[in-house]
Amino acid sequence: MNKKLQVFVSSTYTDLIEERQAAVEAILDAGHIPAGMELFKAGKSQMRTIQKWIDESDVYMLILGGRYGSIEEDSGLSYTELEYRYALSKNMPVFAIVLDKSFLHTKAATEGEGAIFENINKDKYEVFKKTILSNIVKFVHNVDQIPSNIHSQLNHILLDPDHNLVGWVRSQDNASMLYEGLAKPKSEEMFGKYTFSELSDIFSKTKLHDDSFNIANSPLNPLNSIFIAQDVNDSKHLALNIFIRYYDQFCSGVSHKILPNNSWLYKTVCPFFEEYKLIEKNPSLTSVYQISKYGRLFYKKLKSEHYI
Repeated sequence: MNKKLQVFVSSTYTDLIEERQAAVEAILDAGHIPAGMELFKAGKSQMRTIQKWIDESDVYMLILGGRYGSIEEDSGLSYTELEYRYALSKNMPVFAIVLDKSFLHTKAATEGEGAIFENINKDKYEVFKKTILSNIVKFVHNVDQIPSNIHSQLNHILLDPDHNLVGWVRSQDNASMLYEGLAKPKSEEMFGKYTFSELSDIFSKTKLHDDSFNIANSPLNPLNSIFIAQDVNDSKHLALNIFIRYYDQFCSGVSHKILPNNSWLYKTVCPFFEEYKLIEKNPSLTSVYQISKYGRLFYKKLKSEHYI
């Protein structure tokens, strides 16, 4: 059975942008679904939303650098630690990618000690790190080691019979689990490796923010915006709406030329949809993204299902 896990990725943000990107790409490459809430303002209501997303995820993964993170006023703990503790309380699979000291010092040499190491809540950071090290951790010496560690840990979790994970299962796999004697439902039309319902559901929960969206006045690495988010009042960034809005431009082709919208479409949007085989590189002009046959079929299906 081809089960896809939803993996909640937690970390501090500004000091671990490259590491989060590597984690997201590794999760997608392994065929699973990344989720995270780091792009949204912290607060009591946001913490409840984060807990909801952890509840709906199959696996919790923490990336620990040298920072403790923003503090939640009532508990005096960081939001990162609160997320970690909540995941442990749910008895879900939890593991951490921990940047070792040499990795942190290498980052500090280029980004500055204050940007990488905790200065204010050192004691709380050390207590939190001790808690993390008492559970499953993978130490990494550089960013290139993150993907392989994530792949191996997710495979281990999938194969562990103690974990009764729900995950996402393709419809034809679901059909094989029906009781004998019951008629199997007609298989859904496939768009690459996914069904229409799978794609529309994922795209309805995934947001791709443009370059104007930034956190704490720090430039946003576009690939880090590929995180499932809960901000239902802002639907223009939903992947599904973006696919519909820019479909004609995808058909015409999106190049690397820095034109209005093109930079964001080329660097963020097209690579995202390429993962799902709806966008592809032009075989003759490899610097140009274009709609694929699955993209055309998916758009046609959206029309027939009255999404457009």
